[in-house]
Amino acid sequence: MSKMFKQLLSIIESDEFRVQLTELNNNFFNLKQELHIRDLLLALFNKYHSQKGVRAIAEHPRLEKEKTTGEERTSYTRVDLSLVDENFPKNPFKIEFKYHFPKDKGGFSEYQESIQKHFKNRKSNGFILIVCDSNANKRKEFEKIWLSKKTKFSKLSSEDNIWKENLQEKFKNTADSQAYFFEITVEKPFETTYHFFILERK
Repeated sequence: MSKMFKQLLSIIESDEFRVQLTELNNNFFNLKQELHIRDLLLALFNKYHSQKGVRAIAEHPRLEKEKTTGEERTSYTRVDLSLVDENFPKNPFKIEFKYHFPKDKGGFSEYQESIQKHFKNRKSNGFILIVCDSNANKRKEFEKIWLSKKTKFSKLSSEDNIWKENLQEKFKNTADSQAYFFEITVEKPFETTYHFFILERK
């Protein structure tokens, strides 16, 4: 395992991350939190490791997209998060993030296509999928108090674990990679479990 990636995973497992994730959910319960969580991981990584010659950088590097037939203009895409060693700035550890709910993507029965696109085709070193599963009833009650129009998120929770089994199978069977799984449950403003499905390229 890359040392920098190991340091990032240790942050995901930390009490500090869980506490800050609780506050994040309490403040941004009505939003998809992909960028919020990415930026929290970035801030904590740099808090503990930037003085050691490594740094997390968002939206970096910018990569040229492959041109389609007849396309003249060059277009670019940015990597969600890179871990950069100051001694090797041209060789960052590139990580793509995705954020879903249990009923997204048809229960993830065909999620291998997304792994192919965002992990393999983009030549990412790491891939982090976060699946947010809230207590649907408690979410509805809370949103009824505070929102004039409820989000659709409560409808995307699931009462079974088939979606999780699908994802674990897809991640474990992704060639030339190592899979890692973490779950973090927070209680504010209602019970919510964040499932982290992670791949590292071997």
